[in-house]
Amino acid sequence: MFYLFAFLIGLAIGSFLNVLIVRIPKNENIVFPASHCPVCNHTLKPWHNIPLLSWLLLKGKCAFCKTPISKMYPMVELITAAIFLFISFKEGISVNWFIISLIFSLLFALSIIDFKYFAVPDSLNFTALALALLLPLFNFAEDYLTQDLKNFTYYQSELITNFKDAAIMALSLFLLGLVVKKIIKKDALGEADIIIAATMGSLLGFPSVLIAIYTAALLAIIPALFARNHMVPFVPFLALGTLIVYFFNDTLLKWWNLLYA
Repeated sequence: MFYLFAFLIGLAIGSFLNVLIVRIPKNENIVFPASHCPVCNHTLKPWHNIPLLSWLLLKGKCAFCKTPISKMYPMVELITAAIFLFISFKEGISVNWFIISLIFSLLFALSIIDFKYFAVPDSLNFTALALALLLPLFNFAEDYLTQDLKNFTYYQSELITNFKDAAIMALSLFLLGLVVKKIIKKDALGEADIIIAATMGSLLGFPSVLIAIYTAALLAIIPALFARNHMVPFVPFLALGTLIVYFFNDTLLKWWNLLYA
């Protein structure tokens, strides 16, 4: 039952992510106007907006003009639901589960936007960073409400560590970008990559975040070779590297320790 709850919450969040993915790159308001068909402009009824189910019942077509609805919408909802579901296996149904799932959902949305538009909205990027940085405060609130408080210095230490790890990663990628730019004579890392690196550092900590960066770089090599003179968005690979390390952290740390012990 808990896992079904996690999946359904993920579907709902995925539905909202679709709004963010479509509207934010166009600088449109994410609340008004109400959801509508981009072809005939009919405002959708509430029952046309049920995540995944509406798309299936409408057979992937607008209820009014019968224009095919992009498969991106159910795909985003399903993947976001999977994110919430699989993270619940690791975290249980808790504040930690919800916030971490939100962070990965935002990274997923940023990945799609970067892939489609070669742009990364600061609003979503900084929201993901803020959630990662303040995760100990959310845990403190949950522990307070459930009367399971630890010593206050525990939350303080976790918060300081999150900010420290984020700052180290942001500074490291900034300096790396300067070095690479000097070598290849063009920008290699953007501001968005630096912010996401800070989010990764805060969420994963050291040395796990380094493994995630290496993983992202390895995943990006093959597309970069095929793309040649074309731009390759790096955000999707950073997000995927972070997700892989989050789920397989213990195993990857063992390999890391064998290599660098």
